[in-house]
Amino acid sequence: MPSLPTTLPIAPSRLALALHGLVVLILGGVLLWAAPFWFALPGGLLLASLLPGWGRRQRRGELRLTPQIGGRTCWAWREGRERNWQEVRLSCDYLGPWLVGLRLDGRRLWVWPDSSDAASRRALRRALVHMP
Repeated sequence: MPSLPTTLPIAPSRLALALHGLVVLILGGVLLWAAPFWFALPGGLLLASLLPGWGRRQRRGELRLTPQIGGRTCWAWREGRERNWQEVRLSCDYLGPWLVGLRLDGRRLWVWPDSSDAASRRALRRALVHMP
């Protein structure tokens, strides 16, 4: 008999946003140091304008893994609690101790340490290790 489904809540990561903000600050500093002011100011503003849009594009929702008979796993995704589950094709591009890179039907999803609780991330890593 297959085990019960596991639901993993995925939230936008503040850590990812902070790291991207640090990269923008470093690039802005390099622009100010190396480029003329008339070029560095618009370039820095353009870089800074990318952060809010990137933060809004982070995916949030729930990922459900349902073990099937024969060792296969069925994956489903939903954007919010009020939406229905949709079966997705999931592949793992990167599986590390802190960061997990997934593709849900071709769309990128990074699971950062603050995207979900530790038990959910552990269950996800265990399921991904045994994926074909």
